[in-house]
Amino acid sequence: MSKLKIVTIWGWNGQSNLLDALYRYGEEAYEISSIVSMSDDGRTTWELMKKFQDELWLHLPPPGDLRRCLFMMSSSPLRDEFQQYLETVIERDIQIFKLTIWEYFTLVWADDNFLKRIHETEKNILDFKLPLNSSIKWHKVGNILMANLYYNLDKDYNSMLSVMHKLLDVKANIIPVTTKKAYIKAILGNWEVIESQDRISNVASYTSGIADLRLMEDSKNAYQHRDVFKVIKKADYIIISPGDLFTSTISNFVVWWVSEVIKKSDAKIIYIWNSTNKWGETQWLTCLDFVNTIERFLGRRIDVYLCNNKKLDLSKTDRERFQSNVSVKWGDFLYLSDGEKSELERRNIRFLEADLLDRESFYKHDKKSLVHELKKLLT
Repeated sequence: MSKLKIVTIWGWNGQSNLLDALYRYGEEAYEISSIVSMSDDGRTTWELMKKFQDELWLHLPPPGDLRRCLFMMSSSPLRDEFQQYLETVIERDIQIFKLTIWEYFTLVWADDNFLKRIHETEKNILDFKLPLNSSIKWHKVGNILMANLYYNLDKDYNSMLSVMHKLLDVKANIIPVTTKKAYIKAILGNWEVIESQDRISNVASYTSGIADLRLMEDSKNAYQHRDVFKVIKKADYIIISPGDLFTSTISNFVVWWVSEVIKKSDAKIIYIWNSTNKWGETQWLTCLDFVNTIERFLGRRIDVYLCNNKKLDLSKTDRERFQSNVSVKWGDFLYLSDGEKSELERRNIRFLEADLLDRESFYKHDKKSLVHELKKLLT
């Protein structure tokens, strides 16, 4: 019996957490392809991308979201070690061009057995160097590793991804939505324009809600990666993962031809609810607002909406900790109202409610519960 073909689409932590859940509790039953947002332009990622452009005249597609998805779907015996080392932030102030890949890992005390496995898997890469003058300080090992491989493997991003899949023994297919520049801008209801993913998500002071999301002028040629069409065409289900609505989810749909391919697909679309809205980007939005926005950018109906119905009774301290988290930013929990349920029924959108909240973060999805409910839908 052939496996169900599942495509997940999104970016940031929501997608990698979903993949980790599928890996832990149900990966063996599915053929998984993950389409990853490539609009990240913040903090050290932006610094690395800018150095590539200024010094090497190359566009470096942001590696961060891909990195998380890769190690979440790793089947390597060293899966935990890969996650630990690739996520480590380097605190040594050394110029990047002075270090080999082997030396990146020695800086974070990777043991000899780990390095030996890398060498056995893909010979010679431990000797690669990246000719950038900036410091390696505050960069994550995984981002520098992927940037180094990209540069040394004929400046071919697909070759880099192929090596990363092999190195981490990734059974799923992790696909960047595009390898072209994909910088985004938000147009507010009062016509104010906010440019860049980082400013939209983390910096801007909002005077109105987001009315539209578009590619910036230097990203007009951002068209879908060659494998996006292939996996969506064959998919049985497309799962839209939870997360920042515009900067992580819809940023995929504004890349050329992505929404058109999904619109024509025979796959059922499952949309996993956002546990909260977020001050700024999605302030005041309801569950139905999220659904309406997704459908507007897709150009088609979703088939299933999976959402939480458990209301947590938080102490004052826990509520402050929950709401002050950078992913919430003083937003609040989202639940389906009776009126919203009636509207979903009118549109023939199936909705499934369950207790899906993680009890430690309060806003993340409990992985075991999430996959349990997904399995009901997928079977």
